[in-house]
Amino acid sequence: MATKKAFLSILENEISQDTLKLPTLPDIAIQVEQAANDPDVSLQDLNAIIARDPALSARMVKLANSAWLGRAVRVESLQQALTRIGLWQVRNIVVGLAMEQLFEAKNDIVRRRMQECWLESVKLTAAVVVLLKNYDGKVRLHQHTAALMTMTSQIGALPVLTMAEKHADTFANPTFINDCIASVAPSLSGMILKAWKFADEQIHVGEHWQGAIVSFKPSYLSIIQLAGVLTETHSSQRSEALLSCFVQTGLLPAPNWWEQEHVQAEYKSILEALS
Repeated sequence: MATKKAFLSILENEISQDTLKLPTLPDIAIQVEQAANDPDVSLQDLNAIIARDPALSARMVKLANSAWLGRAVRVESLQQALTRIGLWQVRNIVVGLAMEQLFEAKNDIVRRRMQECWLESVKLTAAVVVLLKNYDGKVRLHQHTAALMTMTSQIGALPVLTMAEKHADTFANPTFINDCIASVAPSLSGMILKAWKFADEQIHVGEHWQGAIVSFKPSYLSIIQLAGVLTETHSSQRSEALLSCFVQTGLLPAPNWWEQEHVQAEYKSILEALS
C-alpha cells in the first residue's frame, strides 16, 4: 500500500507540474492524419505515406483480406487494400494500428505487460468489429470509428508502465503494476486523447469503457463494453442475464450468439489480421 501511494504521489506530482511525459502519436500516424485532413488527398497520396512502413503495409493487406473486409477476390498490393478499405476509413485504421509502436519496453516485466495491453486492445477491436458487422440498429455506429477507440483503449496504461520501467527496482512488479493501471489508467487515457486532439466521444469512451455498465442502449461506449465482456477484457462477469440486456437493445443477436462457430471464425480471422 505504501509503495502504491508513493508511486501515485510521484505520478500526481508530475501531472500537477505538467512534467508527466505523455506518449505522442507515432510519426506514421501523424503523417496520415495530416494528409487525411487535406480535402484534396487521394488514396495514392496515402499509399505513398503508408508504403514507407513495410510492416504496416503488410498489415493493411492482411486486414483487407480478413473477415472484416475480405471478398471473393483477394488483394495483393497496398494500393488494392486501401481501395477496398476506403479513403475515409483508412485514417482511423492506420492511426489505430500504429498504436502498437508505443507498446515497447526494455524491462522484461514491463515489456510483457505492454504486450498484454496491446493484445487486449486487439481482442477488443476484433470483437467490436464482429458485433458491428452484425448490428443493424437505427443508431449509426461505424466499425472503423469503434476500431480506433478500441485500439487506443489501453493508452492510459502507458505512463504507468513507462514510470514503472524508469523505477524498475522499486515498481516493476506485475501485481503492483496492474493495481496502479486499474487506479489511474482511465483518467490518463482522457489526458492523452485530449492532448492528441481526439473527438470528445473518443475521449469519453477512453475514460469510461472499463467502468460500470450503466446503459445498454446502442452507443460506442456500450458496444465496446459488450466487446469487453465477451473477450473478458472488462471487469463485468459474462452472464446470461447481462447479455440478455444487450439483446433487448439490439447490440447482441442472442445470449449465446458469441459462442457460435461462424461468429468465432469471423472473430479469429480479424484477430489474426490485427495481431
